[in-house]
Amino acid sequence: MGKKKSNGEGSIVKRKDGRYMARYTMGDKRCAIYGSTFEEVRVQLTDTLSKIDQGIHITPTGYTVSQWLREWLFTYALPTVKQSTYISYESYVRIHLEPVLGTHRLTALTVELLQRFFNQKKQSLSPKSLRNIYNMLHNCLDQAVTNGYLVRNPLLGVKLPQVTKKEMLILTQEEQNALHMAAQESHTIATFGIIFTLSTGIRMGEMLGLQWGDVDYRNHTIRIRRTVGRLQKVDESGKLIPKTAGVPTTEIVARSPKSVTAQRTIPLFSQVWNDLMTYSKKQQALLQTQGIPLTPTTPIFSTPLGIVYEPRTYEDLFKRTLNEAGVPDINFHALRHTFATRALEAGMDIKVLSSILGHAQASTTLNLYAHALPDHKRQSMEKMSSFYGTGNNDFLANQTTIYNGVLV
Repeated sequence: MGKKKSNGEGSIVKRKDGRYMARYTMGDKRCAIYGSTFEEVRVQLTDTLSKIDQGIHITPTGYTVSQWLREWLFTYALPTVKQSTYISYESYVRIHLEPVLGTHRLTALTVELLQRFFNQKKQSLSPKSLRNIYNMLHNCLDQAVTNGYLVRNPLLGVKLPQVTKKEMLILTQEEQNALHMAAQESHTIATFGIIFTLSTGIRMGEMLGLQWGDVDYRNHTIRIRRTVGRLQKVDESGKLIPKTAGVPTTEIVARSPKSVTAQRTIPLFSQVWNDLMTYSKKQQALLQTQGIPLTPTTPIFSTPLGIVYEPRTYEDLFKRTLNEAGVPDINFHALRHTFATRALEAGMDIKVLSSILGHAQASTTLNLYAHALPDHKRQSMEKMSSFYGTGNNDFLANQTTIYNGVLV
């Protein structure tokens, strides 16, 4: 008769599917750990038995990955993150994680399984989306470790695959001039927002969120305090409200920018400031025809009724202006990329540009706009010519050297 294993004692076996499984006891319960290699399971088993010996409680769990993701979303994410962040998390879970990993047991997650998931997803996702899913899942699994559902976070051993970045869309100088002219000649005065974005590099949501109270008339600056976007509604259980005939499932929300650095002050150069003041008079006259006053809370780029533009409506206005300008179809964010590229071409310091764009780190700006840096370096070096000596320009021509008796 075999010896009965004492509390915590474990063993490792290879399963028919090729994976390894470690069984151990905790009190009167039999528990299991799964992994793709013997060493992976051995390390997890050693950690588990060590915690049991120290009296640290490891809670056995019957959660599937889908069940734990939903539990984490509702219990930990929903009360602590912004609505827009939660909606992104929910879509990551519903669209990407659940279809591939949802039916697996939480305790069966391995480094190999997660590595395959991210390797597969690199084919369809941008580097930013891939990183966002990784970070969200990391937080989710960290909480599972904290709760005692996992011994360690299996995502720690996963390396994000390299993803080829999509080519950044930037207007040529000729296209930019054509778009500027079309926006200027438009019958809809709100197209000035296109010109304003090309001159400041702000995001569409930030542009639509600007109010006249954000303008510093003395210092000729604007303050980015909020961003406007359309978000899907969430019910009390944390689930997105499904589309139902006659029932709105989305809403326009004005919220604080996503980071402290995104809340920033941007100085306006003289031409933009003068155009902004001219625009304010046109907007005031337009609103007066509706009996609407221009106040500090009036959106700068408002509809004719003085209310904030719906982002999709303004996107349509932008597309029409592109068509009138004869410029190829681009997304609104390309205006921000165009501003940053022109700024570097004009010799703007990378840290100053980073601050204007609202990036948390200058390295982000460097990575995004590296394409413009070679010319920026050349222009910066050419400026050094003014410090070069002002003596005889024929210095080398007037020099003679005797080397081994030969004039060289």
